[in-house]
Amino acid sequence: MKKKLTERCIDINTPYCPCLLAETNNCIFCNHLNGGAVCDCNWGGVCILYEKLWKKNKIAKTKQLDFDLPTPIRTELETEFKIKEQINANTYVIEFGVSEILAESLNKIGSFVFLRRPSDKEFYHFPVGVMSVDDTKITVAIEAIGPKSTRIFSDENRSLFVRGPYFNGVFGQPWIENLTNSKVVLLAGGIGQAPALPILKKLIENENEVKAILAPGKVGSIFIKEEFESSEIEVIEVDSLRKYGLKLMKDCIETNNFAPELIVSAGPDEQHFSIITAMKDINVNIPMAATNNSTMCCGEGICGSCQRKTKDNKTVRCCKDQIDFRDLDLSHLNQD
Repeated sequence: MKKKLTERCIDINTPYCPCLLAETNNCIFCNHLNGGAVCDCNWGGVCILYEKLWKKNKIAKTKQLDFDLPTPIRTELETEFKIKEQINANTYVIEFGVSEILAESLNKIGSFVFLRRPSDKEFYHFPVGVMSVDDTKITVAIEAIGPKSTRIFSDENRSLFVRGPYFNGVFGQPWIENLTNSKVVLLAGGIGQAPALPILKKLIENENEVKAILAPGKVGSIFIKEEFESSEIEVIEVDSLRKYGLKLMKDCIETNNFAPELIVSAGPDEQHFSIITAMKDINVNIPMAATNNSTMCCGEGICGSCQRKTKDNKTVRCCKDQIDFRDLDLSHLNQD
């Protein structure tokens, strides 16, 4: 497996490309569509610039004006939800129905949607990672701790606006998708347990051997325990990943001859950083996939809320850029 992850846009070669960024000459992949004069994208798929010009020419033939050019827009629909489980005072696992097309699009690792209460304005949207897809039923876990998410459950509301699909909820997706017949250590804690489920599903589908180390985190419960144990993998429960899980990960690699080819971290950025430090301590240099915890408001790369700096001082849009988490500037994190 390649240890170096090639940076790319998560929406490239999907129905949502060329996107709004390409319309404004801010494409993160096509040099021509971000103001450059030379083609140096190193992309082997369908040319983004060609797609943009082809759509423009097609519309011109219908005598529409340039400012009427359509951009691919995600689906937004209204639906009803039910609470499947209340994990603690403000954390819920809910289920809601969507269209067949949207459900099919969301049935992959890293998928997420934006949710809001139908009576609320558009700026109440907040992102939630997809936990599972069953036919047209979507399951997500919500930690209702802010003015956006708490509105979903206030006054016994059971209606939602759902917008999607979005795909960049996990950094290092190519490593997870392409790894086969190998060994993986998966660490998940807190609300990060939710996106760990589709990751586990993909790893098992590719016939990988998985050791999972799970902790309740701030939600106070290992709410994916049943699903993980039913997958017939080795599941180790700890009270805290930072206190006990990292040592177990080290022991697993050093003394148990497990020799994983991939580490997966599903949890907060502080957890990711602790795992990176632990890997350095035992001189292990293997790929690490990690859940994306960036602040997101639009999901289209326009608002800039998810922008972060890399170690080489580049700015990336984390709702779009598929990169190695270790390439991000982590100096803002508590490294104790």
